[in-house]
Amino acid sequence: MTFTEDELRGLRLLLREELQSELGSLRSDVDKRFDEIAKQIDGLYRRDEKREQEYLAIREQNRRLEAKFA
Repeated sequence: MTFTEDELRGLRLLLREELQSELGSLRSDVDKRFDEIAKQIDGLYRRDEKREQEYLAIREQNRRLEAKFA
């Protein structure tokens, strides 16, 4: 079966539209996943900052107790 130039052009346009639609969907899915990962990383940073503050408070308390009993 032979296609005319107009039919080939129409098929190319359909294919291009389909690919752009699929790429848009894929891009959206990737963006959502990156957003989820960014939220998880932010949560980990907040948790680490909280633990660091707890550690510093315990270290300071320990320093005061050592000074008290020295």
